Amino acid sequence: MGLLEKAGNIQAEEKKATKVVKAEKEAENYNQAVAKAAKKEESSPKESKKAAKVKKAKKPKKVKTPRAKKERVTKELPEGFVVVGRARSTGLWLIDSTVNWGLFLGIVFIMAFSDPDPTYLITGCLLICVSNLIFMPLWTKKTIGNWITMTQYVNTRGNTPMFLFHVMKNLRIPMNLTGILLFLFWLPVFLSEADMPNIFVTLFGVMFFSLSIADSVIKRFHQQNFGLWEFSFGGIWLVKATKSESSSGNKFLKRLESLSDYSESKGWLEDKE
Repeated sequence: MGLLEKAGNIQAEEKKATKVVKAEKEAENYNQAVAKAAKKEESSPKESKKAAKVKKAKKPKKVKTPRAKKERVTKELPEGFVVVGRARSTGLWLIDSTVNWGLFLGIVFIMAFSDPDPTYLITGCLLICVSNLIFMPLWTKKTIGNWITMTQYVNTRGNTPMFLFHVMKNLRIPMNLTGILLFLFWLPVFLSEADMPNIFVTLFGVMFFSLSIADSVIKRFHQQNFGLWEFSFGGIWLVKATKSESSSGNKFLKRLESLSDYSESKGWLEDKE
């Protein structure tokens, strides 16, 4: 019995020894694995940086091509047309201004000295203005001033511009009057420190008046003496016109052409040297 107990104790001790050896080996393996993982973590940021540098080096740099500057194309007058002189252009402005706004200015003058009912006068003024600036260009491609001065507007293709050009071209007098009225209205208000008027109405008036100033400034500095509206519509010239066949059979247009013949006979449409 004593020998059996000794043999059992020896086997138990051997099992304990083997377990200790296994535990030590597992601990060593674990420590080695931890050490390897730490080395990988230390080396990984360096490797990632190197890889990023390589990728950046591989990517070709985009070459920025300089943008070609757009050359300004000079608008050219179509062949077969002759630009008018100052006499005809001034005559055109005077005639159209008188037809469009003469009655309106007369109404303002009458109302300054009396108190009539201006309803019918203003209605008649608007009818005449609309007829000259919209109806006449749509019908004959000219205004009354164009007919009397024997002139017409043409674009780069040799065609007459749309009626809207005639409308904007003949708004200079209302634009200037708007500026004068704004000045006369604002000055007393500013000096008396009274309540300011509607800001939106005032801004609209200032913008409307500014168009007249812009027209003069652009015409002064433009190489081809284009104003705001000539430039905005792609290049418009005022040229000499010939007698149109469309006037045959219409008494009103024949009367306008007879006025142009009379003006030419008097030399009013020719520039003096």
